[in-house]
Amino acid sequence: MSTLTDAYPPTERENLQQLLAVAWLKLEQQPLEAAVLARRTEHLARRSGNNRAWAQSLFIWGVCSLYGGDNHEAIVLLSRALAVYRFLDDEQGQWSCLKAIALAWGYLGDAVQALETHSQANTFKRQAEFAGKARWLRWFANN
Repeated sequence: MSTLTDAYPPTERENLQQLLAVAWLKLEQQPLEAAVLARRTEHLARRSGNNRAWAQSLFIWGVCSLYGGDNHEAIVLLSRALAVYRFLDDEQGQWSCLKAIALAWGYLGDAVQALETHSQANTFKRQAEFAGKARWLRWFANN
C-alpha cells in the first residue's frame, strides 16, 4: 500500500525543520539522546545553507556535550554557534551560547573565563526574558 510520503517525500527543508524540532524536545527531556539528532541537523543545515538551523543545531549539540561532561567539545561547538548567531544578529542565541560556554568554563575550573563569559552574557538588555525561555538551562540549575 502506498502512502502520501511515498508519492511526495518530504523536502530536505521539511526534514531539517522536523529533526530540529525533535532535537529541541529531546534536549529538554533526554539531553544525551539529542546529540545524535543535533549532529544530523547540523549537517543538513550546513549543506542547505540554513544559517539559523545551523546555529541551533550547533547549540543543541554543544549543550548535549555539556550535559555529557565533554566541556572542551562543548566550548568549541558553542563558540561556533555563537559566531553564527552573531552573524544573524540573534541576541537570544548569543546570550544562550555565552551562558552555556560560561558553564563549561566553570566545570573546567577556569573561574576567570567563566566570569568573563557570564559578564558578556549579562550585557544583553533582555537577558531576564532570555533566561525565562531557556528551558535547557533549568537542568543545570537543578543539578
